[in-house]
Amino acid sequence: MAVTAPIHWQLKDGKFVRTFQFDSYAKTIEFVNVVAAIAEEMDHHPDMHVGYNKVVCSISSHSAGGVTDQCVAFCEMVNAAEGL
Repeated sequence: MAVTAPIHWQLKDGKFVRTFQFDSYAKTIEFVNVVAAIAEEMDHHPDMHVGYNKVVCSISSHSAGGVTDQCVAFCEMVNAAEGL
């Protein structure tokens, strides 16, 4: 069964990917810390590339060899955290 990309996320190279923009470096780092807490809670860890006011986040399941329902749940939690 195919897993559908959550809203605002794209499926690229077997991973869900989304770029987040912020008004300041402080907001960027605050967001990264929230995403890290979500990842620890779910035991499902993304790759994040952090810039001054931008974060590129990607997630997949290494053990499943692609995206899973857990990836969808992770993306939805991150979407909810975006409005910090």
